[in-house]
Amino acid sequence: MIKKTILLLIFSVILTSCVPYKQLEELGIINTRGVDVTENNRVETTIIAYQFDAQNPQITTSTTGVGKTIKGARENAGYNTNFELSPGQIRLELYGKETAEEGILEYLSTLVRDARVSDTMLVAISNITANEVLTVGQEELNTDVGQIIQSLIEKEVKEYSIPKTSLQHFLHIEADIGQDPVAPIIGLRNNKPAIVGIGAFSNDRLVGELHIDQAFLINTFLTNVKGTPMEISLPREPFVDFIFNNETNSMQPDKLEDKEHLTILVRISKGKGDITLKNIDDLHFEANVHLEVDLYESSELLSVKNKKIAAILEEEIEKEFKRQYDVLLAKLQEIDSDPLGFGGIYRTKKKGERLTDTEWREKYPNITVDFNVNVDLMHYGTIQ
Repeated sequence: MIKKTILLLIFSVILTSCVPYKQLEELGIINTRGVDVTENNRVETTIIAYQFDAQNPQITTSTTGVGKTIKGARENAGYNTNFELSPGQIRLELYGKETAEEGILEYLSTLVRDARVSDTMLVAISNITANEVLTVGQEELNTDVGQIIQSLIEKEVKEYSIPKTSLQHFLHIEADIGQDPVAPIIGLRNNKPAIVGIGAFSNDRLVGELHIDQAFLINTFLTNVKGTPMEISLPREPFVDFIFNNETNSMQPDKLEDKEHLTILVRISKGKGDITLKNIDDLHFEANVHLEVDLYESSELLSVKNKKIAAILEEEIEKEFKRQYDVLLAKLQEIDSDPLGFGGIYRTKKKGERLTDTEWREKYPNITVDFNVNVDLMHYGTIQ
């Protein structure tokens, strides 16, 4: 029995020594990858990777490669390094603007087929080339630019300012008939990466850029939002009797000649929207949004001791949000993007044959929507 045990241990050692392995120092673990398509229709990939080298304190390195496929471009990028590039830890995939406009599904499908890639990987778009955002940002920051971009996106998602943007979430929405995905747009400000907008898609093609504030409007129909900070511009005229006049040191109407608006900073403590189809033949929808709001600050001193001004604030905020939703819908219909999911609502009510993407694309420009916004002002001070 003892002899058999010893023999088994010997064979185990021999077999283990035959298994190929890679030392950590021999690998470059890809953290971020940028994808662009060149003029001759070849794929250019920009890679930010962790390089574990005891002799080099700078563990983040960048390289580029070109090929007919993503894998070919990665292998080509490997010729510029003295280590093997491994895609096992990709946390961010950044697509150049022109690439995204042509469609990104083929690249996302490649990621899905790679068991080493997590479905929580973030998807983002650049308003220039992905190569420029990553290389310029890397040089300017002298640190892991991919990690910086990831942190920017994760912060906004956590605050519900933008919708979730993981690989799994993007593909799930893209596959649904009657709804389109969105993704954050990354640009450079003072040569540093920043979220500069939100990309609206039609299926897997980028078709338009929305203001970052419009991402929140979309998100209210995708999830329960909470803790979202937001600046809102309101007409000044309804508040003139409640503005503290510095000249007279009292609550008196101020002059309106050079000021038409005041700005308030609020926190959306709770928010949720829902959509119903009111008339299937007329393609008429109703969208209701309820927001609980905390007032934090205003551009001018306001006295909110009187309940009257609280009611005015609620009414004016409701009007402003309704206006923003109307503007958003008009823009989305113009570019043929449906991130709010009106098509999905229509699909569940439609009888007969299943709704096709082509059929909904024909109907979408003709839908009408009544947006109803209800705002409850929850917390505010005596003078803001």
